[in-house]
Amino acid sequence: MAQAELHVRGFFSHPPLVGAAGRIGQLFVPYGQGSHPGPALWVALLPAYLITGRASFGLMLGMATMQFAFISGAVYLARRVGGDLAGLLAAIAALVIVRSGGPRVILDPWNPWGSVFAFFCMIPAIWGAVNRRPRCLPIAYFCGVFAVQCHVGYLPIVAAALGLTTIVVLIQQRPTHDRSPLERRAAFKWIGWSVVGALVMWIPPVLDQIRRNPGNLRILWHHFTATVEPDGTPRIYVGLATAVKVACTQLGVIGPWLVGDRISTIAIHWLYLAPTIVLLALALRRLRSARHEPGGRLAIGLAAICAGLGVVGIAATARIFGGLYEYTVRWWWVIAAWLFVAALLVPVADVRGRATTRCIGLGVVAVVGVFAIADFATTSAASPRNSRLVAGVTHALAGRLPRGGHHLVRWHDPATLSGVPYGVLLELERSGYSVGVDPQESAGALPHRVLPEANATDELFVVLGETPIAEVRIRADSKEIAYYDDRSAAERTESTRLRSEIEQKLAAIHLECLAPNMDTQYGIAYLLYGPDPTGNEIRGLVARYDAIGVPVALFLMPVRAPLYQPTHMPTC
Repeated sequence: MAQAELHVRGFFSHPPLVGAAGRIGQLFVPYGQGSHPGPALWVALLPAYLITGRASFGLMLGMATMQFAFISGAVYLARRVGGDLAGLLAAIAALVIVRSGGPRVILDPWNPWGSVFAFFCMIPAIWGAVNRRPRCLPIAYFCGVFAVQCHVGYLPIVAAALGLTTIVVLIQQRPTHDRSPLERRAAFKWIGWSVVGALVMWIPPVLDQIRRNPGNLRILWHHFTATVEPDGTPRIYVGLATAVKVACTQLGVIGPWLVGDRISTIAIHWLYLAPTIVLLALALRRLRSARHEPGGRLAIGLAAICAGLGVVGIAATARIFGGLYEYTVRWWWVIAAWLFVAALLVPVADVRGRATTRCIGLGVVAVVGVFAIADFATTSAASPRNSRLVAGVTHALAGRLPRGGHHLVRWHDPATLSGVPYGVLLELERSGYSVGVDPQESAGALPHRVLPEANATDELFVVLGETPIAEVRIRADSKEIAYYDDRSAAERTESTRLRSEIEQKLAAIHLECLAPNMDTQYGIAYLLYGPDPTGNEIRGLVARYDAIGVPVALFLMPVRAPLYQPTHMPTC
């Protein structure tokens, strides 16, 4: 959330031209880290942020409003194209994804979540466009570009989908007896508006490329076209075989789109695949018999769209490098949901009586909605926890940080993906302190917050985690000026027990070399979202450990003090 606010806070004085910082480019080289392509997410969050008086809560409100708008748009489009039943099934599909993703996908202003429901809304817009409703095409373009600007991983699948859709719409405008000149002119107008709207959305990234050296578009281009890593080693891709495994897992009836990421991304099991094969076989048989019916043709069209997206999705997954993180292939959840909407559209319509169908559908909506609300009430989201840490440690800092100097903020953060350090930076900036970051953090904090070492008076070192704090505390060149631990005594005891259990279970499978990740930079996130050789049980324990949280401390150090490295580092 803090990185999002850093982008939105100075929207008018320093307009953000690109998206959130990502695992793009050279992460630890000055100005080498790249960002996701565009600022669409920041623009969407801005109104609620301003209305709430620039409160952090406004970002969560803006995120929820944006996701609700995309879901509502998708349901409306599905109803317009496929009728009441399609709209009802679309609403169920959206609620299932909300239930599976949990509160974070709706409330957390993290850029991967910003793409999910934009992509979800793009699919019924494409469905409408290829079914002779060209006015849906601008909506498809808007949603697709929005998804790509939030997360560049959507680029191949969105570009292919929009390109093929545009070609289909153009082909449909050939002079025929059932297309009047007026209808053709209207269709070309909508195609034109689609292209113009997309070009307007890409103006900020182009301006960034012109103004900066290197520009973000160039960093993105070099990052995704290189064949070797920055250290010269050959780039290793996920590969086609693993991509097919991912697709099979993600498209399962009991797949992650239905039950959440408790299932490993590539944990193929017949328990997941068998019901899928049976259901799709029965659905395809029924669709084949209904292909001459209007509803059958519409369902077949939606299934074909999902199949095409699946083929491109496999190709895109195969080209992933740098580790297969589950959140980077979240588009599979959306494809799976719409595929099952297509599969159920005709069979459910066979149920006698529209009233019966509606009652059953509304009952399903109610049940899934209740489970989703229950999850929202019981799940501990990361952002509120991080916000409490930031508030607690900055309150403890009061009066201990000199106001006359320029403080270079650096950090060691195993747990929050820089969320707490960015939050500390933001709160100190709000309080009138002169703070900045190293050039290698310019993508996350924005270039205007870069503070060269030569201009800094001291270093404010933000450290998270019990072991790293203890190791920095004993250094002769460090002065602890604030400490905060949000955990209760029971939670600290449970955290210690969980860590011990995680280390024991890693040792049991001869992966004790991974245990030091709990104290390395971004190490807990690596264990949660990175390549998963540990299995779901250990990952679940890490998730519980992460949910409890870790303490945070602030140290004042000389600017050129040696960088901190944990005593024990991973060896595998």
